[in-house]
Amino acid sequence: MIFLKKSIYMLGAGACFFVTSGNLNAGTFKTYKEDSDQFRETLNQNDDSHLAKKFADNATKKDGALYLLEQARIQQVNQNYQASLDTYKKAFALLDKQKSRAKISASRIGFQALSMMSNDSVVPYLVPPYEQVLAHISQAKNYIYLKDMEAASVEMRVAQQLQREIELSHEQELAKKTEKEKKKNLNTASETPQLDEAFAGLDPIASKIKNTYQNSYAFYMAASLWEVLGEYNDALVDYKKAYELQPDPQIATDIQRVDKLNLQKNQSNVPVIIFIEQGLVPQKVENKLVLPAPNGLLNISFATYEPRTYQIPQPTQILLNNKKIQNSYVLNDIGALAVKQLKEQTTATVARQIMRTTTKYVAQQQLGQQLGVLGQIAGNLMNTATDHADLRSWSTLPSNTQVARLNLSPGKYQLQLANSGKYSAPLTIDAVANQTVFIYAYDVNNKISVSSSLFSKP
Repeated sequence: MIFLKKSIYMLGAGACFFVTSGNLNAGTFKTYKEDSDQFRETLNQNDDSHLAKKFADNATKKDGALYLLEQARIQQVNQNYQASLDTYKKAFALLDKQKSRAKISASRIGFQALSMMSNDSVVPYLVPPYEQVLAHISQAKNYIYLKDMEAASVEMRVAQQLQREIELSHEQELAKKTEKEKKKNLNTASETPQLDEAFAGLDPIASKIKNTYQNSYAFYMAASLWEVLGEYNDALVDYKKAYELQPDPQIATDIQRVDKLNLQKNQSNVPVIIFIEQGLVPQKVENKLVLPAPNGLLNISFATYEPRTYQIPQPTQILLNNKKIQNSYVLNDIGALAVKQLKEQTTATVARQIMRTTTKYVAQQQLGQQLGVLGQIAGNLMNTATDHADLRSWSTLPSNTQVARLNLSPGKYQLQLANSGKYSAPLTIDAVANQTVFIYAYDVNNKISVSSSLFSKP
């Protein structure tokens, strides 16, 4: 009860400040969308210097890991690979600290308590496991570009280990949920039909992927790396995993190639592997529901996605010497992955919101008792000001990832990528025997940019 009294005092002071000055603590009440809009606009523009101060100011704050991930992603898309690599290292250092449960539990108690009087945005952002997987895949790309294949393989194995941990955690949570339903004799129907209605438009998007703990992009990139390094058994295993998640005929061809070890026949051919990141993952938006409660109605806010902002993957055309030779194919629909992940967490989020709203209601009543009508008004104003959903997420992630693979005879070629009337600048490929050409393409903000890296076979 001591914390409640202190919180009420803080709340009353804050509310009075709101009334007299018309201002509130921006760090507590603003949404993340303001920053994410800036970050998304900077992708593929080759200049992010205007954001340097914002990133520097936030890198050591409670959401430091999130800001570092945004910065690293922007640097990579803008083809500043060494800078991106260094920034990802800083982000991973913060993530390692988050994994210390003792430190998390000790440092988050105050934030969790404060969130009951405001919103989830005051709690330090914990990077979801699927975003961590994507971060290590992205770091592997940096190392490949910089020709450090050993470090790239380490990042890929970290990503795969994280996927396994997510899968095990998901299985344990599912078992707990099933057991609770058995004990309570509950059916699987939702207890909040309003919530089901709010997410109805997202169900077709979430159903596009099998689960949130396996990423075909990670498996395919790892398999490509193992094949280049001559680790054919590992390559075969990961190509098969990628095919299970995304059964595309071109991946089947990769499996056959490695399975038959028909390498001698193709020794003179030069593999060209094109990784394409298209569009932008949807941004979270706020949704509000009115739910019945013993003392009346509860107004709650929670994060969701606007279905219209989801980008349907569009195959990219691959042109060689001004002639279309094939299309890319989708490896991972990250937009659908984000939607499915959010849906899985929504029940717990809404439960916290109901508890938070109830706590605020009690505080508001006590303010009215202690300060009279002004206290009641101040409580109402503060409740309204702090009633916001947590809209934080790694907003510069691509909407989807794609791949295309060519096998070229030695020689020089002009490569271009095209999609929806956009063309990349021509990229000269000097295909040399016993080398592999890695190409990164970023199709975002109405522009397709490409870069390449050569690796000589060991």
